[in-house]
This record gives sequence, C-alpha cells and structure tokens, in this order.
Amino acid sequence: MSPKIFSISEKENLREMMFRSGLELLKEYGMTHMSVEKIAASAGIGKSTFYNFFMSKEDFVFQLIKYNRTRFWDAVKEMLGDRDKLTVPECKQVLAAIINNNDSVYQYLTPEDEKKLTAALPEQTALNIKEETDTLKRLFLYFDNVQDDIDYAVVSNLLKILALTAENRQILHESGYQRTQEKLFSLLYSCIFKEVTHE
Repeated sequence: MSPKIFSISEKENLREMMFRSGLELLKEYGMTHMSVEKIAASAGIGKSTFYNFFMSKEDFVFQLIKYNRTRFWDAVKEMLGDRDKLTVPECKQVLAAIINNNDSVYQYLTPEDEKKLTAALPEQTALNIKEETDTLKRLFLYFDNVQDDIDYAVVSNLLKILALTAENRQILHESGYQRTQEKLFSLLYSCIFKEVTHE
C-alpha cells in the first residue's frame, strides 16, 4: 500500500491539529509522558505519518513553541487592526498575556524536559540574546509611549523573571503571588513606558 500524499493545505491542517491536540496532551501528561503515539492518535493519524512532519517528540515540542509565537504575532496584528500603535493599556495587556498565557509551552516543561530539548536540538534551543533583543524591538514598534532609551537587557530579564515566577508558582507564597506579580509588572512597565505627566 503506497503512503498517503497530502496536499499543502492538508499538511497545514494536520500540523495545526497536531499542535492543538499536542498542547492539550502536554498540559495533561508533561513532555515525558506525552508520547508520539498519543500525539498521532489525537490527530487521527498513524505514528509513521507523524515522522513525516517531525523528526522526534523534542522537535515537535520545539515546533509547537514556534507555532505559539506565530499565533502571538497574529493576535498582536489583530489587536492593532488598521492602527500603527497599541495604546498603553493594550500594551500592558499584551505583556501580561506573554506571561500568563495558559498555552505557553514552557510552563508545562520540567527542568529535565528543557535539558532533553537542549540536548536533542542544541542549535535551535541555544540562548540567542540578539534574537531576544530584536524580538523586543519589533514588539515595541507597535507600542505607544515607549521610552527612547530602553535597556533591552533589563526588560528581557524582567520578562524572564516574571515567566519563572509564573512557572514556579507552587514554590512561592500563594497569598502574596498576585501582589508579587503586580510589583514585578509595575517595574517592567516603568522600564518600557514614558512617564505620563498630567498638567
């Protein structure tokens, strides 16, 4: 029996289906117990078809991270509509969504999972400071009232601290978690936006 040939649109639909169902499996099982068989079955395909799309489970997770980034940029463009800039409240909403997004892959990865990803895909997962800075610069092009002399290293670090706080919520004082996030976000905003003076 010859293998099924998929059209380009069928391939895109299948990839999206695997990403959506794979994310739910990741939430439920974590990366270790989210098997290729489970991903394939949830998308209604065979295991061999999965390998036509992805080299490994680690490759799938990495591509899922990239897919979520694309969805993020699509959401920013949708929020913008036909405007050039987002208002400051909208910008804050975008920044909060980066951290408190239930679909963020990283919050479902254990430190061991992240080591496996790095070992399997060292070049793709290596820390790239220039890429991080370029991504922030691209994002801030859509933000209104941004400071002229942003310290991108500090902003990037604050975003990572916020993400680590969200990912490791279980080891923090739950009663102070929300206030901690608010203070960290307030510090982040002060590093991005110009002070609004009321005359």
